[in-house]
Amino acid sequence: MLPRLIILRRVLARALQSRSFARSSGRQIGTRPQLPFLSIPTPPRPQQQFRYLTTERKARLKYEVKLGLKYVAYIYAAVAALSAGAFAISQELLERQHPTPHEWSFLTRMRYRGAHCERDQTDPNRITDWLAIMQWIKGAVERLEDPNVDGSGLKKAPSDRPRGTKDISAMPESWRRGYYESMMMYAKAAENVDGWVLDKSRNIIFPPEMMHGPSNPRPKPIPPGYKGAPKEEDCEVAFESPDNIYLRILSTEGLTTRQRMDAGLAYASWLEFKGLAGPANIMYEDAVELAASERHHLQADVLDRKSWTLDEKAGPPSANLLTSLTAYATFRARHGDVSSALPMLVSILKARRSLSNLPSDEGSSQVSQLAAPVKGSVGDMAKFVINIFAPPAYPPPPGDGTAPPTRDAKELCEEAALHLHIGEIMYASQAASREEGLAWTREAVDIAEEQLHKLDPHPSSTAERAARTTCRECLAAGLDNWSHMVARLAREEAAKKIEKESQPTKSATWFSFWGEGSKGDEDPSAVSRWAAEEKVIQERQRRSQELLDELEPPANGLMSIFHA
Repeated sequence: MLPRLIILRRVLARALQSRSFARSSGRQIGTRPQLPFLSIPTPPRPQQQFRYLTTERKARLKYEVKLGLKYVAYIYAAVAALSAGAFAISQELLERQHPTPHEWSFLTRMRYRGAHCERDQTDPNRITDWLAIMQWIKGAVERLEDPNVDGSGLKKAPSDRPRGTKDISAMPESWRRGYYESMMMYAKAAENVDGWVLDKSRNIIFPPEMMHGPSNPRPKPIPPGYKGAPKEEDCEVAFESPDNIYLRILSTEGLTTRQRMDAGLAYASWLEFKGLAGPANIMYEDAVELAASERHHLQADVLDRKSWTLDEKAGPPSANLLTSLTAYATFRARHGDVSSALPMLVSILKARRSLSNLPSDEGSSQVSQLAAPVKGSVGDMAKFVINIFAPPAYPPPPGDGTAPPTRDAKELCEEAALHLHIGEIMYASQAASREEGLAWTREAVDIAEEQLHKLDPHPSSTAERAARTTCRECLAAGLDNWSHMVARLAREEAAKKIEKESQPTKSATWFSFWGEGSKGDEDPSAVSRWAAEEKVIQERQRRSQELLDELEPPANGLMSIFHA
């Protein structure tokens, strides 16, 4: 049985080996190559069909699209909320820095604050954009004068007044004060963009010196990014002239005497800048007359109309009269009328020295109020929280200037400024009075520096900030005048010394030994007097630099860790 099985296996093996050429095997080595026409043809397999958008996948895509849109909406809503919050916080901070009347609408207040923020920017790397200020404040004034917006209740001025003049006597005091401040800023902005033109073809505003035309054949280069200089035939004046704005302010019904006087002085300064000395002199005189007319109910007239000096026997003058008369005296001094300007300034200085000081009991009460400890009761904390979220109150109206001022730190610095004016006039008028003028300047520097040391370096109230600003300006101007005066005297001293050394020496004689020879021996300390004073001035400037620099107070609280 076994031999038969072996024989059968061998037969089958041979049979399989005889048909091996019909199969395609990759494992055979050394056999002939597998050619296509020798392989057994096989039918092609049908391609498999796939469904890319199934019901589950479609639902998944819909869910992902909805989720993405929801996330995008959430992100945009968060960004919008944060932007709105940041805008609200910035407007609240600006409102506390530049309060606006509560009777105005939000857009008017926002434009008013925007103009003040741009005007008061302190970045040394930026130039104040007066065009932006003009656009901000012009929009605010237009809304205030529109009866359908914020001018409900305004009346038109009589027909003999300049066009566009309003009667604001029926409006609230805060509204009138805000309108006056807006108009004054409007006039100041118009001074800085006086003559600017609007290119009607492109609706772009350019300075007049960039306009190309017969009146300006050599225009200045335009800023980068603009296509060509504006042509004169396509341009018109963009804004109202400062003269019209000042005349409108002076003709407005409902303003106080001090507001009219300040507007008149500002208009006179503008006329003087334009080279119109005659009209400027008239405006200065009108401002002084307006301030002096407040004392018509008194028996004695405080002002002498011939010499424009103050009468000491008539009592202390008002703050308005002191301000306007000082401006008029300095105007006369600038235009060479020293003979009348010097007596005016001396009379003003005498009047300021005769003012009363701050009463001791009032000053002690203020100090005690400032030094009183802050109560920590629940009511005080609630009031503190309410003050944070409540809108800031509009500041009360300032003094009208009809009463004599108090001889405080600001008034003392005004006295120092008078010393500067008198010293400068005496130094420049006569060579014999140079040293006397220099003495007035030294005294001005001493007064201003003393008051700056007494004032708080980081004042909180408006009056303290105004006093510190006045003293800083007076000290800076005094040091500058002092250094220039002494430098000129030192140069003259050195020139005389060189001239004297260049002269030939006389031959020595017996008589020169006893007489002329002793005259030539001068004291070296007297020769180098002004050079030594120059070193004193440099030391004073170095010492006063800390008072002149406005340093920010260090940050307190948690945010202080982020400051260097």
